[in-house]
Amino acid sequence: MKYRIKHLIEYGVLRAFGVLTNALPHRLALAVAWLVAVLGYAISRSAMRRTQRRIRQVLGPDVSDSEVRRIAWVAWRNLCFNGAEAMRIPSLTVGWVKKMVEHSDIHLVHENMKDGRGLILAVPHMGNWELAGVGMQLVGLSIMIIVRKQSNPLTDAYLNRMRKYTGVEAFVRGPHALSGVIRGLKQGKVLAILPDVHAKVNFMPVRFLGGQAQTPAGMALFARAAGVPIIPASVRRIGWTRHELKGFPPIWPDPSLDEKADWQRMTQYVMDCFDRAVREHPEQYFWFNKRWVLGQEK
Repeated sequence: MKYRIKHLIEYGVLRAFGVLTNALPHRLALAVAWLVAVLGYAISRSAMRRTQRRIRQVLGPDVSDSEVRRIAWVAWRNLCFNGAEAMRIPSLTVGWVKKMVEHSDIHLVHENMKDGRGLILAVPHMGNWELAGVGMQLVGLSIMIIVRKQSNPLTDAYLNRMRKYTGVEAFVRGPHALSGVIRGLKQGKVLAILPDVHAKVNFMPVRFLGGQAQTPAGMALFARAAGVPIIPASVRRIGWTRHELKGFPPIWPDPSLDEKADWQRMTQYVMDCFDRAVREHPEQYFWFNKRWVLGQEK
């Protein structure tokens, strides 16, 4: 058999969920996702306890137990909402993006694309982070992303087809992505990247969320190699259906510095911006990542 039974089941569930969410109005599709979230929260007790420990580790003892539970629930519900909205990518239109996503800080992007070059848009796993890239592609920017190859070949191919609907250019993580991304940045494209994950190799040690994190060095490497700035930004879900993309001032490479010192400077600045965003809206953060950004839990 070419595909394992597990692959076929996962793919079947994914496609069925995609058909359902695209057939329903947006808010009704989110209602289905809410029901999935309630069920998932109830049966994933150990995962939720781990999530609450992470929240407590970051926010400290002054936050009440009920607030920790609220943050964990809203973050989980938002994740399920994100899944439903990801399946609706083929249905997205420019009109929907302009109506549902507030891009008031998009001027930061246009103002910092100089000499025909692009920039790097760095976002944490907050809100519906997929909209940071897909939304900007639909409103006229040329977006690149770097993706991991999925272990299930059926879902991997399906997700690649979904990305093509919006025109986002995807590079599979690996040595060949480096030259393609740098070339695209020099041609005026925007790299949307999620650097707030734990890296075991090629990482920059930074302060983040009250601990020490090992974040990938690629973001700063790309910026320095292409001579483009990094703009940190975060996405916040407002209510069920609306989203806000909030930007921070850009940071530019400094050719006068040692290469690794410059990587460190840029990476720490970005993570400091993320830290502020997470602490301001902790319920928007993705506390469930298997590649937990702080590595081993305390």
